[in-house]
Amino acid sequence: MHAEARAPREGRQATYRLRSGLRPICPSARERGCGVFCVEHTNDHPSIKLANDNGTPRATWQGLMQCGHIWSCPVCSSNLCAERATRITTAVAKLGGEWHMVTVTLRHRAGMRLKTLLTALRTAWRRCRQGGRVQRIWSERVTASVRATEVTFGENGWHPHVHVFLRTSEWSDDEKDALLVAWKRAIERELGPNCRPNDVHGIVWTRGHAAYLAKLGLEATGLGKKGRKGHATPWDIAGRAAEGDDRCKALWWEYVEATRGCRRIELDDRAQAAFDDAELEKECAARLDAVPREEPLVIEVQRDDVRALRMLERAIPGIFASVLHAAEERGRAGVLEWIAYARLRERLRGQGGAPSFAHWREHRASAA
Repeated sequence: MHAEARAPREGRQATYRLRSGLRPICPSARERGCGVFCVEHTNDHPSIKLANDNGTPRATWQGLMQCGHIWSCPVCSSNLCAERATRITTAVAKLGGEWHMVTVTLRHRAGMRLKTLLTALRTAWRRCRQGGRVQRIWSERVTASVRATEVTFGENGWHPHVHVFLRTSEWSDDEKDALLVAWKRAIERELGPNCRPNDVHGIVWTRGHAAYLAKLGLEATGLGKKGRKGHATPWDIAGRAAEGDDRCKALWWEYVEATRGCRRIELDDRAQAAFDDAELEKECAARLDAVPREEPLVIEVQRDDVRALRMLERAIPGIFASVLHAAEERGRAGVLEWIAYARLRERLRGQGGAPSFAHWREHRASAA
C-alpha cells in the first residue's frame, strides 16, 4: 500500500479506536452509541459505500447513527473538521484577496473552569469589536472572516484561544494597537485584571498565503495536533482518560460539558455565501459534464451483523474502521469475512478460547 493511502487509514483507525475507548466514560448517551447503532425509523439496511476518490478506494458507513459532536467525538470531529476545511479553502479560493490570521488569547491560572474561560473569550471578542474606533476599522477593512476555537491544557490550567482568518486590507500599527487595547479592556471586564492579556501574546498577527493560514488554523484544532511546551490537547487527555487515568477523566468530563453547544469553526455570512456560490458553480459544471462517472459500490450489511460487530468492538477497538479498510482492499469479500468472524465470536461469547482474527483467517484459508 502506498504511504499516501496508508496514512489516512492509520489516522482513521486511531480515531475509531479512541472513540471505542471513550464509550464507557462518555457522559452523553448519543456519543456512547455513535457509529455502532443503526439509524431508526427507516426500513433501509445499514451499508458500506465504496467509492473511487481520485483513484483511491474510499469506504464509508451508511445508516449508522452519528452523534455529530465536533468537540468531543473523535470520529465526528475528524469528519466535520474535514468538511469545514473544505468550506474554508473553497471560500478562500472563491473570494481571493489578502488574508491574515489573528490569534487572540487571555491570561489564565490553574483551577479556573473551562466554561468560564470559553464564555469570557467569546463574549470579550465580540464586545471588543462593537462600537467606537475598532468597529469602524473592522467595517472598513474586513470583508470576510472565519473563526476557529482551540483548547489546550497546561501547568496553568485550561488555555482556550481563537484563530480568526480575516480577508482584510493591511492594518496600520496604530489600528492593531487599538484592537489590542479594546481586547484587553474587554477581557478585564469579563474576568478581572488578573486575566488581562499582555502586549506580546494577547493578539498575534500572522500574514501569509491564504491556504497556508487556513491549514495552520485547522491543524491547530484537529485530532492530529500534538501538545507543545508542556500543553496537552483534549485528545491527549481523552486518550489517557480512556486508559483509566482518573484525573484525565475529570478533565475530560469538564471539557465535554464546557464545549457543549459551542461552535468550533464558523464562517461569517460573506465567507459562507462565497462557499455556496462555489458549490453552485461546481454543481452546474457537473451537469454540463457528459463524462459518465463510476457509481459507488454499496455493500449491504444486516442489522444483526452490526450488532455482532458492536459486540466484537469490546475485544477489538476500532473494528468498524477495520471493516472499512477491508472493503477498500478486498471489496465485498473483505467485509463479509469480518462479519463471519464477528458472528463466530458472538456464538462463542462466554465460552472462552475464541481464536484471534488472524488465526481464524489462516485456519479458514487452509481449510478451503
